[in-house]
Amino acid sequence: MNTKKLIMASALLVGLCGCTDAQAKLKDSSTAVMAVGSQNITKGEIYSVMSSAYGAGVVINDALARICAAEVEVTDEMRAEAEGSLESMKALYGESLQNYLESSGMTEEDYINEVILPGLQADELPKRYIAENYDALAEKYHPVQATVLDFTSEEDANAALGALRDGSKNAEEAAVDFNSTSSGLPSIYTIEDTVYDAVVTGIIRNGSPDDGWAMATGTDGTFHILHVDNNDPATMKEAVTEKLTSLSAVSNDVMSYYFKKYGFHVYDKPLYDDLKENYPDYLVQDIKEGE
Repeated sequence: MNTKKLIMASALLVGLCGCTDAQAKLKDSSTAVMAVGSQNITKGEIYSVMSSAYGAGVVINDALARICAAEVEVTDEMRAEAEGSLESMKALYGESLQNYLESSGMTEEDYINEVILPGLQADELPKRYIAENYDALAEKYHPVQATVLDFTSEEDANAALGALRDGSKNAEEAAVDFNSTSSGLPSIYTIEDTVYDAVVTGIIRNGSPDDGWAMATGTDGTFHILHVDNNDPATMKEAVTEKLTSLSAVSNDVMSYYFKKYGFHVYDKPLYDDLKENYPDYLVQDIKEGE
């Protein structure tokens, strides 16, 4: 497979051979594949129904599988995980799984290679994207690691603050001993997070580890004790990567990035309209240069 350029378009649909008037056609569309009474059902009729119902999803999944095959190597660990997943499915579904495989014309090895492993590769694709664009993403999303304890009682909040400042308790202990609704564990926060109001998020985004523990009152009357643990993205790549993979905006950017890299282009007008409505981020042909 050419890892520099994949030409992907509506031809990914089985049997698709060309395009006339911006609409894909089957060269043998009139060929009958079955009959119901005196009525023949042709390849063209079946293709039309399947394309309308499943075309966009099939094209996206096939394109994504090809991209993942080019970008993400299947490691021994991934194969072991895939085999373990199959064994778990066999234990859970038993004969139903075997019947499904037989009806699909697939062996267990086919299922591993064509279903489970591509899924595991797809899971790794966002991590690869983040690794390749880490500095730009860190600048865009401004990740900060902070510990925030939430309280409904000002008295509890003040007691926790005192214990944290004098070092008699750590954050997890203070959370338990002073009735916090938080765990006391650190988290990564980005500009996408909206769990706290402007006062708390302002301290998180603009503070530094040297500031120590601070207290803020939320607009809803809750009380927050917080500490900025790390504001240097370069020193916490693993935690930041995990956070970024959970952001829907990053997920959309991943798809746009790789579909553009591999020249995804749709020529079939009905398929294009379907993608435009349901998968607009994949239509990278609409993205102007420099965007």
